[in-house]
Amino acid sequence: MSDAAETPRPPSAPPAHSAGPEEVSYTLLAVFRLSSSHPVVLDGRDVPAIVQELEDVTASLADEDVRVQGWYDVSGLRSDADLMVRLQGTEIEDLQWGLRQLRRCALLRPLIRAWSAIGAEIGPSAVAARAAEPGAPADWLACATAEIPDEARLTALSSPDATLRVFEAAGLSEADWLVTAESDDPLELIRIVRQLGSATAAIAAVHPRYTGRSIEPAEIVEVLQ
Repeated sequence: MSDAAETPRPPSAPPAHSAGPEEVSYTLLAVFRLSSSHPVVLDGRDVPAIVQELEDVTASLADEDVRVQGWYDVSGLRSDADLMVRLQGTEIEDLQWGLRQLRRCALLRPLIRAWSAIGAEIGPSAVAARAAEPGAPADWLACATAEIPDEARLTALSSPDATLRVFEAAGLSEADWLVTAESDDPLELIRIVRQLGSATAAIAAVHPRYTGRSIEPAEIVEVLQ
């Protein structure tokens, strides 16, 4: 056995990719909150370098097929959350590695993870998601894990002004499905989430919901101060 084979991969090294028989696209959502014992304190002179570090890590993730789909300001919408990030990739281990890489950045290191979930799109929808141009995310994103006995009826809750996506999450998260809704109008998200909560025939239970406003990496500094 060669020395290279005997040497374990360091924690910061990207995982190896593997090709699966099915077309799959995974989405990971992670929510963070400020820590009262370890507040984010930044000297104004340090801000450009700290933001640049986060942007550089984001670019390095893209080289490993992990796309940062968006950052979201959750502050004020819940008492236990301040920041949310959404990742997309073709391998679960890549997303796990990508999240760890982001958390090692100086800007995110003091934060506490409040919630996270991962779900899979399988089949043609996964191919379309991977082929889509990155583009700018919608202004608002809402997400939750749920137990849904009738996916078709849930999908019917979508509207021309909001995009509803349902990801398989059984065995990966605390519920059977991961649901996201995106819109430039937060009132559309209120409507959809209210329907999710009241449509008991279409949905058995909705677990923690998080809604955030899309922001640029540089705006994270203001959110956390």
